[in-house]
Amino acid sequence: MKLLIIEDDPQIIDAISSVLKIVWSNIRVLSSTSGKGGIELVESQNPDAVLLDLGLPDIDGFDVLRQIRAFSLVPIIIITVCEDENILVKAFELDANDYLVKPFRQLELIARLKASMKKRRFMEEDLSVTSANIHFGRTVQEVYVNNKRLFLTQTEGRLLYQLVSKVGKVITVTELSEVLWGDYIPGASDNIKNYICRLRRKMEEDPANPKIILNHHGIGYSIPV
Repeated sequence: MKLLIIEDDPQIIDAISSVLKIVWSNIRVLSSTSGKGGIELVESQNPDAVLLDLGLPDIDGFDVLRQIRAFSLVPIIIITVCEDENILVKAFELDANDYLVKPFRQLELIARLKASMKKRRFMEEDLSVTSANIHFGRTVQEVYVNNKRLFLTQTEGRLLYQLVSKVGKVITVTELSEVLWGDYIPGASDNIKNYICRLRRKMEEDPANPKIILNHHGIGYSIPV
């Protein structure tokens, strides 16, 4: 089991980690004191749950939540000192799973974590889509090309899934940006281009002359029928 704590106070991280290790002896606790680092850890480590502080030094906690939700259904529990009802409502509107006000009781934290992870198991969908010799299993990271397993990040997998699920159709950069980040963001075109290059290196026999993921200049990308 892996749990990620995104919190700018190292003492709080240590305190929560100690409690978690008492309850789950085999738990691996990951942590980041920045929003950007937390997003990267969700993508690379695929934790079972996330505890997210809203008051981060680099990125607003809501933006972190929004960006994670663009590619992951991981249970996210907000932890914050703020008791404002409007903040709570906004967190749930952005698809947070739960909300805890600091200081919180240890047993309550454990109970809410268990409940959130249990709900996730019931909510997970089997993607099971196959097209153009590309097959997705239960998650966007379980991908096979010509029966060979690929090892993708969640963002790479989510991007590829959009193309595979709409094979033969050109998916615009704007559409892909909305899938990955919830909206069209500055620099989206370059970021998506970088992800496409990474996918081609993993999928194509000759990445410089792609046959699977095609570029439509100034518009977007497609996978041919």
